[in-house]
Amino acid sequence: MRYPEPLLKLIRALSGLPGLGPKTAQKLALHLVFHPEAREGLKEALKEAEALSPCPVCGNLSLGGLCAICQDESRDRRLLCVVESVQDLYALERSGEYSGLYHVLGGTLNPLEGVGPKELNLEALFARLEGVEEVILATGMTVEGEATALYLAEELKKRGVRTSRLAYGLPMGGSLEYVDEVTLSRALEGRRPV
Repeated sequence: MRYPEPLLKLIRALSGLPGLGPKTAQKLALHLVFHPEAREGLKEALKEAEALSPCPVCGNLSLGGLCAICQDESRDRRLLCVVESVQDLYALERSGEYSGLYHVLGGTLNPLEGVGPKELNLEALFARLEGVEEVILATGMTVEGEATALYLAEELKKRGVRTSRLAYGLPMGGSLEYVDEVTLSRALEGRRPV
């Protein structure tokens, strides 16, 4: 089927977003075309989002200056949780279980892609360790995330900072028969008394 060029451009732009395939992009594009109020709301939200920038301390999103988490005096400033991305920070915040500060790396070490320590937000991390008693490494459970955590653990040890890693485990509602061997092995290693 031949789409009108403006619709095709909109579908292409939407399908370039993470997690949106061509069918979903088409569905959203058609919705925006036939619902001007949705289009206007999206335009307004995108315009307002242009004001967001990285927090100069932690890398979280802010409206200029320090982010809400860095400004929050009730946060435990002795704890610093290192994450790969702002999305990871928000996921941990949703849990409601963590009350310390964060540091966003902006990715993981990946030599094949040309991402080394200088490409990550590491200098700012090392500069803010005064008064921090524990750094929690919350990078992903990927090869790159593990390599980044290992690198950071070594660097933080040199600086005399206690370091921990998020526990590995089994998903809630999951069945053991469907869990991979590495996850099961790490769940057994990280077991705790009840």
